[in-house]
Amino acid sequence: MSAQHKLKVAGAAPLWDEELRQWLEEHIRKYAHLTPLVLSRKEHIGISRTAIDDYLKGIYYLPKESGGKGVLSRKLEEQIRAYREKVEGTVRHGFTNSFVNTRSWQQFQHACATAINENVIVVVYSKPGVGKSRSLNEFSVSKMTTMPVMILCSANITTRYFIQKIARSLGLDDRLPSAHLEDSIAEKLKRSPRPLFIDQANYLNEKSLGTICYLWEIARVPIILMGTNDLYELFTTSRLTEDVRAQLSSRVAMHYPLIELSVAEAKGIIQRALGDVVTDRDCQQIINGTGGVHRHVDMALPRIRELMEKYAEKLAKGEVTMEDVINHAISRLMVE
Repeated sequence: MSAQHKLKVAGAAPLWDEELRQWLEEHIRKYAHLTPLVLSRKEHIGISRTAIDDYLKGIYYLPKESGGKGVLSRKLEEQIRAYREKVEGTVRHGFTNSFVNTRSWQQFQHACATAINENVIVVVYSKPGVGKSRSLNEFSVSKMTTMPVMILCSANITTRYFIQKIARSLGLDDRLPSAHLEDSIAEKLKRSPRPLFIDQANYLNEKSLGTICYLWEIARVPIILMGTNDLYELFTTSRLTEDVRAQLSSRVAMHYPLIELSVAEAKGIIQRALGDVVTDRDCQQIINGTGGVHRHVDMALPRIRELMEKYAEKLAKGEVTMEDVINHAISRLMVE
């Protein structure tokens, strides 16, 4: 069909985003502990339970003359979208975005449960790409009614910026001097406890780790420090002074190394994403090409799926093989 004759939907735009409403409905069905009352909290959607209930019923934006509430403001859907991005990510591949139960996930749950049940600091570490960040997101949604304070660090993070990130996550004014800001954060966490999940904590410097110790001493909230094996080395043969290392180590209840994907787990993820059309040989080729690293497997799968759809006819005729498709997809990845 030519561009000028392409069919279009005419008329006024829909009153609400039905796909978003259905997503929220399914999200609540999937995670029964995330009721509209829980989701109304500031750290989740931050809109009243009544409004969320009305939205789910489809009457929030419905005109009053049609039996609805007739709300004109789009704030509710904006808040729901922001929450969705926070818990699900901005990129949704569908088949790859569904969470897979692995041994590292079981370990991660145990580490988090220890921190939360005992109000202690737990260190979780592994090689890059094992699934720490994804497990963190899944745990915060599937296992908690109180959203944790989630901080992602980078190699450029400074102590000041680290403290400010925590303050902003708690809705505090981040312009105070660092020492005063630490006090404000500690008092806020003491009044309204929330776990601290620090991702890529191996990038934190000595003063930032000192901040973590201080916050824990005052507020006694659960703290999860996640990072690479370098994070573990901070507590053993690190650049830290003996005093700081001793202060940290005395407050850490558990050092938890996560297991990498097994061949069977990687195969299960691949078959779940691509279906029965992939053979054991195809799975092994993907595992070899990605090193079996969870992150690399996740990145390769949407590319393979895309190429399978693009060359579906040639695959059926035998002009292109799955080996060709997999090689082409993995060649785009920067895998060591």
